[in-house]
Parts: sequence; C-alpha cells; structure tokens
Amino acid sequence: MSRLRVLIAVVAVAAVALACQDGRSGSSADGSIVPPSTATAPVDPSPTASSRPDGASPFDPYPEPQLADPRKIAVARRKITHVVFLVKENRTFDTYFGRFPGANGATTGKTCDGGTVPLAKAHDRTTGAGHSFAAGIHAINGGKMNCFDTLDLGLALQGYVQYTQDQIPNYWAYAERFVLADRFFTGVYGPTGVEHLDTVAAQTDRFIDHERANPPGQFGTNGVPREYCHDDTERAYSLKRLTPRQIVRVGEVENAGNGGPLTRAFGYLRRACTNIPILPDELESAAIPWAYYLGENLYVETPSWIRHWAFGPMMRNVQTDERFLQDAKAGRLPAVSWLIPDTRVSDHPPASVCEGENWTVQVMNALQRSPDWKHTAVVLTWDDFGGFYDHVPPPHVDAYGMGPRAPMLLISPWARRGYVAHDTLEFASVLKMIETIWDLPALTERDANAGDMLDLFDFSGTPNPRLILRPRDCSNAF
Repeated sequence: MSRLRVLIAVVAVAAVALACQDGRSGSSADGSIVPPSTATAPVDPSPTASSRPDGASPFDPYPEPQLADPRKIAVARRKITHVVFLVKENRTFDTYFGRFPGANGATTGKTCDGGTVPLAKAHDRTTGAGHSFAAGIHAINGGKMNCFDTLDLGLALQGYVQYTQDQIPNYWAYAERFVLADRFFTGVYGPTGVEHLDTVAAQTDRFIDHERANPPGQFGTNGVPREYCHDDTERAYSLKRLTPRQIVRVGEVENAGNGGPLTRAFGYLRRACTNIPILPDELESAAIPWAYYLGENLYVETPSWIRHWAFGPMMRNVQTDERFLQDAKAGRLPAVSWLIPDTRVSDHPPASVCEGENWTVQVMNALQRSPDWKHTAVVLTWDDFGGFYDHVPPPHVDAYGMGPRAPMLLISPWARRGYVAHDTLEFASVLKMIETIWDLPALTERDANAGDMLDLFDFSGTPNPRLILRPRDCSNAF
C-alpha cells in the first residue's frame, strides 16, 4: 500500500498534530548544509513587498493585473463550473515552447561567462540541473538570466536544451488550439516542495527549501520521501522573520544573484510543518466541492506539510490520480480539483517526456469526454524550472520570487482559440481565477495582486470543439 493511501487510511484516528517548532541553520554558498547558526531569528514581519521602507525597495511593483469587468465575471460564473489545476514537473517555457510561433521564446541561452550557446535538441529523458531556491536566484542573476550553466558546479550545459514540435506534438497541439501563456512564472525560485505549497496557499510561510540529504556542493534537490507534519524530527529551510531593513538587504542580495549567501545569512532550519490558510479552507467554508488528486509522487506531499489538512477531516478530499480518471469519466469531478501526477509521468527528469505527454493526453481525453466538459477549464503548468534555461526575467516582487517562467496552457471549450497570452501570471493567478469565479477572498498579497485570467476566455462565440488526441509510441522515443 502506498504511503499516500496509508495516510488517508489513518487520518480518521489522528487526533492532533505536533506543534511546529523552529530550528536554526544556515546554508553554504551553493545551497548545501552548513553547521547551525547561533543567531536568533528576529520576530519582525515576514519579507514581503508591502513591508519594505518607502524609497528603499529592491523589489519590483506588482505587474498591473488584467481583471475582468463585472459582466464577464457573471458570465464566467455561469460558463465555468469546474476548474482543474494540473501541475507537472520541472520545465521552463523555452524548454518546451521556445520555438512556438508568436510566443516570446529563445533558441539560444546566455552563460555566466558572458557567452551565448544554442539550446541543443533535447532527448526524451534528460538530467536537468540544480533547481533549489538558491539555484533559482543564482540562475536568474539579478535578471541577466545567464548563470544556468553553473548550477551543477559548472560541469555541464545540461539545462540548455529545447524540445521541438515533432518531439512534443500533443503539447503543441493543445497550444495551437487553446491558450498558451508566455509570461507565466513560478511562484518562488524553487524547488518542488515549496512551489506546490504555493499552488494551494499563494505563499510558503517563509519556507524556501528542503533539508538536504544530497552530498554538500550541489544545488540540486533529491528524491528522499518526506513526511512533513507526520515526522516531528523533519526540518526544512526557511527565511527568518526579518526586519524591514533586513528585507531590503534580502532583495539586494537576490538582485546580485547570491542565493547561497542569502540562505546562509537569512535562512535557518525549522520544523517542516505549517498551519497557514489555504484555498481548500475557503472552499470548505463556502461548501464548494473540491479534491486534491495525488499520484505516487516522490517530490510532492503538500497535504502532509499543512497541519490542519494532514490531521483533519480535509484529508478525505485527498484522492489518487487513478480516482481522478474515474471521476472525470463518470462526471463526478468536484468544482475545484488539483491533479498531481505520478512521478513516472510527471515530466520530472529523468522521466520520459513522451510517457508524460501520453498521460496528459489520457487525462485530457477523459475530461473532454466527460459530461461536465462544456463547463470545465483546465490549467496545465509545470511546478519549477528544473535547472532548465529560460531567457525572460521574472518580476522580483518579494523575497521569494517570482521564479523562472513555466509553460502554461489553458484548455477549455471557452478558452480563446489559438491564443498566445502575454499577461504576467503566476501560480497565484490560478487561485485568483478560482476566487473570482466562486467569489472567495484572497489569501495573501500575491493572489490579491494577481490577474484573474478571465482575459484568456472568450464566452461570446461558439465553444471550441473537443481535441481528442492519440497517445504516441514511446518505445523509440527521440
């Protein structure tokens, strides 16, 4: 029996979660572990854009959001009754769609020594590169987007690769028929765990990374299963609670591309458990049906990271990815769904991209054959940059990001047909769309300041026909 199924089975007898406790540590310049710091974490507000002193900000203002007028919102509430937030793993926009017509893509990448290299044709199974929080800051390098080549000790250019249309034809087919967004950014610099926390909370409660089991000297994350609130000895890296002056300094260090020094100076280890508000709380309060469908994924255990979710009645809403397919085919999907695939089909290196695309086709075919399809919107994206190159600098709105671009496809009968969206969006924008359609309040500054994504819909004409695709033979994948 899988660990997820065990957790679901025992949740009914769980009484209370252990209180989250803080630990202290720093991080080496490359993001690995160093001995604990003796510095006491201050008790000042968390580092957000709103707490910065006037006139001394290293942060960008929030991009002007695209917001629908009341009439379009009213129509959206009639036309969209089901939203599926499908999150795959570890790809950038340039990696998958850098050659897509009409999109802001690149076919070359800058390197840390000032050079330029072509993005080589990718293989079906790639290795990726380091993609920790510190690695994301380092790769972005203050917006220069030129240090992806030094993430794994400068030994390779494995992140400077790109897929062509013939390699991922079905992803491209969705982009050609529906909406492809070329300014969709990950919520934080990385890696997977905190990015997925952001997809339900529009924040990470200051968490920035896992405690590492990798040997020192690597930016990369590892595949060690994590228990979070179920293990009172588990720790994760967090930023301290910072003074306004320290917040400014964090932004300056990030703008200099110094991810390692940042985590050493302002990071520490604390109990890997939080109790922040999440969108499922609001859905529960409003009696809006929802579910979190989670495959056998080595990298994602978001429900276990949130105490009141892990040990409370909301665990009944955690289901398997196989159950998602059953519910979709039977027209039993709730109003709001998160779908996290099994590691094998998640696109996470070294998994087969061909097999991952085939799984996505299976999901999309099931949804389009569902009786609920005419009222469904699917947001398909990838959780972090995975160490892969992207050339567009993300907005630097606070101490956590945004992170590098990820591909995002909006697939719906009501999606604007064959449209490339240039709006600035992030994970919090998906939450904002859900909040707008179901009239829910914002969770944080991020979703409060995000666009609602309704500009990506066209409710005025004939809905898009279904796009039923055939899975490919992966036995001789590129």
